[in-house]
Amino acid sequence: MGEQSSGRFAWIGDEESPFPGSASIENCNCGNCSAILVSGSQDPDRVLEIVRKYCGPEVPWLVYGSEENMERWLDAGATGFLTAGTSGTAIQATLHGISILLENASTRNPLSGLPGNINIASRLKSDVLEEHGLAAYFDIAGFKPFNDYYGFSRGDAVLRSLAAILTENLSGYFVGHVGGDDFVAVGKGDDFEESVKRATRIFNGRAGGFYSGKDHAAGGIEALDRSGEFRFYPVMDLTVSVVDGKECSSVEQLARRAGLEKKRLKGELLPDTVASFLSGGDGIPEYQDFMEWLRKSKPDTLQIKALIESAGILGDTKMTGCLIEILNREKDHKIRKSAARALGNVAGQDSAEALKTALKDGNVHVRTAATMAIPFVMGVEAGAFLKDAVEDGSTWVRRAALRGLGISGWHGAAGILRSELERHDEGRFWLNRRQELSAALEGAAFLGDPLLADAVVHILRENPGVKKEIVWKTLLTLGGQICVNEMLNAVECGDYFDILRQLDRFDPHGLPSESVNKLETALTGLDLRRGIDRIQVLTFLGRVPGKASVEFSKWLLDNIEKTDDSHEFEALLETLKSREVTPRGFDLARIVDRTTGDKLKLTRKAIVSMLRWASTGKYALSKTYLEKLLRHDSREIRNAAARTVISLARKQTEYKKSSNH
Repeated sequence: MGEQSSGRFAWIGDEESPFPGSASIENCNCGNCSAILVSGSQDPDRVLEIVRKYCGPEVPWLVYGSEENMERWLDAGATGFLTAGTSGTAIQATLHGISILLENASTRNPLSGLPGNINIASRLKSDVLEEHGLAAYFDIAGFKPFNDYYGFSRGDAVLRSLAAILTENLSGYFVGHVGGDDFVAVGKGDDFEESVKRATRIFNGRAGGFYSGKDHAAGGIEALDRSGEFRFYPVMDLTVSVVDGKECSSVEQLARRAGLEKKRLKGELLPDTVASFLSGGDGIPEYQDFMEWLRKSKPDTLQIKALIESAGILGDTKMTGCLIEILNREKDHKIRKSAARALGNVAGQDSAEALKTALKDGNVHVRTAATMAIPFVMGVEAGAFLKDAVEDGSTWVRRAALRGLGISGWHGAAGILRSELERHDEGRFWLNRRQELSAALEGAAFLGDPLLADAVVHILRENPGVKKEIVWKTLLTLGGQICVNEMLNAVECGDYFDILRQLDRFDPHGLPSESVNKLETALTGLDLRRGIDRIQVLTFLGRVPGKASVEFSKWLLDNIEKTDDSHEFEALLETLKSREVTPRGFDLARIVDRTTGDKLKLTRKAIVSMLRWASTGKYALSKTYLEKLLRHDSREIRNAAARTVISLARKQTEYKKSSNH
């Protein structure tokens, strides 16, 4: 074997290495050996074993010797062949060139052929972070829905096109492909920035050409979003953010800066926290950081309160310790109040002791804020403290405590709320009493204990000055038979408009079928003039469990003939579906007649529902109308129509097969 020395290139052979600075193979591994030169006098099988042992199969190795055994070496896996007598300088240059070539090939993106993440990270570090150049980050807005809609082949064509545009227009600059629709270019100067803008303009000018004629004319496509709903996506748009490396210590920080710049260019709010603002980074701010901000910026009280409450709105958990200190140490009660509110929104259990102390604060506003916050922080355990707060001398604290009892779910909350709902206390200021009753009703609604329904009905009948809307809101949330009886009474008396506005709160599950039938009869018997009220009733009746009665089914089907409102018609179809009402044979034909005659304009969901019925083969749907839907502007409708055609064709084939047998 050769003599040991340092270097990126190794020599395997019994004779002296033909090039200077070669390394012994025993000192190599896959991390420090770039290429190997092998003496042609060695045994190929043994060499292959040595290479795999020390460097791994990915390291290129060439053979140095006479050409007579070249074919045997190449069959064994040699990367190349150098004839004996080649100069040491030429050998080193060849090994270097092959190692660079293979390294680049292994790190290039296979789709675009552009350098991949390893090379990108290296260039960003050397040219942007160290040499103060610029990095341009590209991505295609709307690429994912395009890819899902047209398929990967056309999506790949878009990416190859972008790679070609960037390579051509940024000639002389580094261009890399991170993956997917993310690309990076590195350079500096005005010419680089102009080249970036030019490449962006060219791609955006060509993007529409990747869409089919109808979609191109429409300016985009309908595709499923993340929630599974169809939505419109405009033609793809290449977005670019150009950033420098100032104050960035890593490639990851540079990428985050580019992401923020992209959001800024789109007019989006940048992700930020109060903690990062006060600490100047990713740290956890202390009270001293807050005081330093006050000293430097000299904000007024409103600005201070706004910043503190922003921490709560953003759920800024890193601010918990600082907020506790503000609550404990600040003299201005307005600032302490904001700190208590923010701690309630952050809802970290670490703040429980500070909030318990604040319940006894000398300022009513601070006590109120602490009372509002404590059920979110302590949960059920807050009940005992809220029980005491109900007896506070301030009506504001008492109201917050009554609401908080319901939120906490404490086992003793129902008893306290019932006492408040049934209290006959003329000694308290009347307006305060009315507001506290409203707070107790809200607490009862949060608690959701149906055993409180009778106390709520008592208030509804006594009418002690509380808005009926609040009472019905609570009663419908509690539900149960008592609520049903009161709803039937209200409908009979014609006093039902507050019920209609709150129907979505009522849960019809678990009620006796007799009660459900009575409620259906009462609601369907109303002469409602406003479409929004009729839709409310239909939506509620669609949530009632079980198949519809004969009478209710007839009412639904008859209303299909009457309504001209597209949204009400959609609600009717949804209720028919949920209550398992089967349309009559002529219903679909009549609907089509009304739509073609412009008497009824169907929503997209209504058309899709109608097509689902048609796909069963039990209903007649004109071929002309079906053909029209296959060419509809809506992708969702075209899909549904296509599935209907296939389903009907399958049923027709099955019918003919069975007839022949």
